[in-house]
This record gives sequence, structure tokens and C-alpha cells, in this order.
Amino acid sequence: MHAQRKLLAATVCAVIGIVGIAGCAPKANESATPSAQDQAQAEEAPEYTDEQNAIIAGEEGTTYDNISLDAYPGKDYLDTLHEMWDSKASEYVPEIRTLPDGQMVQRTPSELTERARQGMTPYNIYRLNNDNRGCNSCHADLNKVLENLSQTMHPSPNSEILNAEMTVDQCLFCHTYSPGYIPTQYEFGTLMHNVHYGIEFADEFEDEYNGNCYSCHDATNDGLGMMLWDQTKFERLRGVTKVENVEGEFSIDQDTIIEQEDMFNMDAWNRLYDRMRSGAEYADTPMPDSLFDSWPITVDGEVNEPYTAMLPDLVKEAEEAGVVVTKVSKEVCNWNGTGAGSVSNVEITGIPVSWLIEKAGGYKEGVDINGVRVMRADGSSKRAMPLEKVDGGEAFLVYETNGERLTAANGFPCTNWCEGVDPEVNSKQMNEYKVVTDAPDFNDHVYEFEHHDGNPNGWIDAEGNWTNKPNATILDVPEGLIIQNGEPYTFHGYVDAYDEKIVSVEFSMDFGATWTKYELGDTDVNKLIWFDYTWTPEAESAYCLQIRATTETGLVSPYIQTVMVNAKDTVPETDQTTVIETASLVSPKVVADAVEGEE
Repeated sequence: MHAQRKLLAATVCAVIGIVGIAGCAPKANESATPSAQDQAQAEEAPEYTDEQNAIIAGEEGTTYDNISLDAYPGKDYLDTLHEMWDSKASEYVPEIRTLPDGQMVQRTPSELTERARQGMTPYNIYRLNNDNRGCNSCHADLNKVLENLSQTMHPSPNSEILNAEMTVDQCLFCHTYSPGYIPTQYEFGTLMHNVHYGIEFADEFEDEYNGNCYSCHDATNDGLGMMLWDQTKFERLRGVTKVENVEGEFSIDQDTIIEQEDMFNMDAWNRLYDRMRSGAEYADTPMPDSLFDSWPITVDGEVNEPYTAMLPDLVKEAEEAGVVVTKVSKEVCNWNGTGAGSVSNVEITGIPVSWLIEKAGGYKEGVDINGVRVMRADGSSKRAMPLEKVDGGEAFLVYETNGERLTAANGFPCTNWCEGVDPEVNSKQMNEYKVVTDAPDFNDHVYEFEHHDGNPNGWIDAEGNWTNKPNATILDVPEGLIIQNGEPYTFHGYVDAYDEKIVSVEFSMDFGATWTKYELGDTDVNKLIWFDYTWTPEAESAYCLQIRATTETGLVSPYIQTVMVNAKDTVPETDQTTVIETASLVSPKVVADAVEGEE
């Protein structure tokens, strides 16, 4: 009861307090002077200009049927904003380069149709800083980077004549999962971060090139985290026109050959004969005929009559027997990644290995023979090839290419050549065919990788999925290549799947939303398939072309190459561009511009 009385008293006091306050309020207003009240009201009411009052009253240009931006006073603000964007568009224009081979590239699309009121907005440069991101911002040609790589002799994955555009995808192809070849798997990120931030180049990368994480990476919001900018940028950049169901003229050819000196080679420099041949090649010194004349070839193992004969004698005997074969044939490196140029298509002349084995009395009976090993003279390789390739007439002892003796780089005086497989079994300067019972399981690709045996016919990832089979590659299109708008442009490249036939090729110009398919018909699996695709741009813009292939067993290209071109109404003159003279490492653009501004 005591508590209730206290609560009642408090309530009564509160009510009295509220009434008292309310009663005082009118007295306060009454005590204010009229001039003060007028001033307060004046501060609350906005003052409009005559122009604004005219708009409020519905003057001409402000009604639904007759609206004009000029009638609004906000136009001055918008004009100022547009002038600011126009100035930035002029300041942050994409760089146009002239490469050492004369091709012009613009790595960043021009935003000609974006935001009509703002004209050429510099989003790609001002916001995304694309000209200063990605490998090509500092390295105009990654092939040249490999050639000039300090403290190592890193092989290039491309035949120079094909002008394949080296990209980070090709780096990842080898430096991701390569058991038996690279000691540490999935180490590309570790390697590249330490190359750029390590002992030798950290100061140059950070200070001279203003390099940071975003020079190479893209921070995504799709749960994939930090990705490589070169792998995501094409769908991030503005100004790329998408073309549904792109149309063009498509053709293929399998008989075009390349010169012998332009064949792809990846010599292992740590082997004695490799060093000898490579040294002769670089010194431009012909290999001696005496080496050809004195070169022995042995056929042994599980044969009835093993023998050793001199190479010239075998050639003469095979020619007299009419068994020498001359034909166009391909070589496609096992490490040929999407977009790479580790391929050759040449005319070979050689002796069928099956005839050499017949000369040895044929296979022994009652023996579980499962392959023929190809032995190199220096003992550095003894890979096996399948019997079906030998017995099927697809394996040769080759001594001429394009009608000429082999060059040092291509294995003078002779090389093995097995068709329809990767060329790791095509041992150069081989001197023995050994018929064996210990050939590997040719379907166990991990074993073949780790033991350097057999011929895997492609590359796989850690889960056993093909990573380059089939391979569909566009050649000679550097990033952002400038082409003439309104005129036909021909994309050139190749498709291949080692031991499987390609049945169709497809093109897309809207990042895979639609594909245009071309059936190939009957092709020779032992020859490379070159293609031409001629397309005509209809508007000045950037365009991205993608390609994929499908094999007879239903395999579809696991990785899709994207190339970007810039169609321009007027192609710039060379003196209007940045001329690149050293493609390995270009001058630091950001710092150079900053210095010019200070002067």
C-alpha cells in the first residue's frame, strides 16, 4: 500500500508538470516581438529567383508536352559536371601502342556508346586503371620475357613464326599441375609474387611501375575472391560490343606446312646431345655429313633376328624396296596450352618402323609384347610407343623434313616420328628400337607423366580431366589489335585433339551466350587443322571473339580462348601512338607521365 501511494503521488506530479509547461508556452510566444516572428518565418520560407518562379508557374519548356533542359537552372550544374567528365575523358584516354612488328594495339576499349550525356567516359581507365594492369601493361610480349628471363633458360611454348600471343594462361598451364616435370605443384602464385616483390625486382615493381596487388589481381564479389585481372577483365571492361550468333566465312586446310627452321622445339638443355645440337643451331653451324654416314640404328628386344645397320644403308635399302614414306604430318606438344603455338605441320620422309622390325624377323611368338621403346643415343630417353601405332604404319624413322636433311634442332641425323600422339616419344638422335614387354599402360597418364614414359596425348589436371584436348587456338592477335572498321578481317588459327578427330568448331562474340557452329566433315587426324574465319565489324567498337572445338567422342574444349580487337573508322598514324621498341619490359607509363606533368 505504501508503494502504491508513492506511485500515485509521482503520477500526479507529472501531470501537474506537463500542464504547467503547456500553460507557459503561449506566454512565451506572446512575449516575442513581431519583428522576431517575421524574421523566423522569413528564414523558413525559401526565396526563389524570377527564373525559378517562372518554372513553378509552368512557363514554356517546363510542361510534359514541352520540356526543355534549357529551362531549368540546374543545367549550369549539369554542364559543369559534363565538362568535368569530358576533361577526364580527354585526360584518361586509352593508350595505343605500336609493337615492334608494326601491329597497333589498344588494350583498353574506347567507351564510345556509354552514358550519352557524358560522351567518352573514362571508366575503364579512370576507375579500373586497365592500361596499368595485367601482364601486358609492363610486358608487351611475354614470349620476349621468357627469352630474357634472368638466371634461367626458360623454353618458349610458341613457334615464333606462328605469332601466338603468350598469356598468363599458358604460364598457369605448366605451373599448376605438372607431376614429373615441375617439382612443386600449384606454385605459380608463390613464384610470381616473389618475382615481383622479391630480392631483385621489388623496388622496380613498386617504385618505378607503381605496382601493387591490383596490378595483377581483380577483387571479385562473386565468392571467388582475388582472381587474375587478365582472366576476368574482358567482361569487366565497358565499350565491348556483343554480337549474337556472329556470322563469318569459315574454311580449313590441312596441307599448309611450315619451314623446318620454324618448327616448334623444346630441347632439354641438361642433356649432352641437346647441348651439342642446340649449340650448333645457335652458332648457325651445319651438322657434319660424317655424322649421318656413321650413324648406327639397332633393332632388338623381342625380335627374332636383332641387327645393327648404318643409317645410309637402311635408307638405300628402304628406297629400293619402295617402302619410304613422304607425307604431311603434325607434331603437337603435350604441353600445348590453349592459345599457344607449340605445333608444327611439315612434310616428313622416313622409313616405317614396322618395316625395320620385319627386317629383324618380326616379333617373337609366345611373348606378351606391348610396345616399342625408342632409345636416344645419349641414353636420356627410352619412351615407349603403342604397338598399334607401329603395326598401323604410323611410326617412322625420319631423316628428312620438307625434302631436306634434318637441322640440328630437329634431331640430325634422324628422329623417331609417331603420328597422332604427342611428340615426347619422337626422340631426336635416336639409335635403337627395342621391342619390349614392359611398356606402360598408355591410359595411365599420371604414371606416364611421372615416369617420362609413353605418350599421354594431352595434359590433365589433378582430377584427371583433359586441360588441352581439344585445343582451339586463334593466332597472331595481340591483345587489343586495331583493325579497320567496315572491312573484312581474317582470324587464323588451328584446332587439334592429338589422337581424336575434330568434328566441329564454334565461334562466339557475346562471351558464350550464343555460338555459331561449323561442321568439319572428314579430316586426317595425323595432320594439323588450320582454319580461317573472316568477319566484318559493322560499328566502331571493341569486340571479343571466343572459339571452342568438339571431338568425335564428344570432348569439348576445356579452356576457351578470348581475343579482343578494336575496330576503328580511322587507324592512327604511328607517330600518334606509343612506339614499343623493347617488348620484354616497356617503360613505366605512370611514372613517365608524372614526370612530364612536373616539368
